[in-house]
Amino acid sequence: MKRLVVSALVLASLTGCFRMSVRSPAPRDGAPEGQMGASFVAGLTTSNVAAAECRNGLSRVDVYWPWWSPIVYVFTFGVVAPLRAEYVCAQGPDAGGDEAGVPPSVPGL
Repeated sequence: MKRLVVSALVLASLTGCFRMSVRSPAPRDGAPEGQMGASFVAGLTTSNVAAAECRNGLSRVDVYWPWWSPIVYVFTFGVVAPLRAEYVCAQGPDAGGDEAGVPPSVPGL
């Protein structure tokens, strides 16, 4: 029994964190916003955590597991894993600034 408990603790300590970050050269427009979602069936499909309200695209996106997500993942045997998405919308050309910060090789957002 002692060996089983030690093995379970070692296995639990080997869990990693999940984080994905995407940055674009587009200037930011406003403060970061967040949205909750979930990954289902060991990541085969996810709920929609996209920022549909950003008319000019995204400047920054971070998707990660909250601290309590591995607990839910283990409790549901890998069927559900909560995700948190934080994003910042990109500033549009009509926002009073020119697109001097965006290199010419990058298409407009």
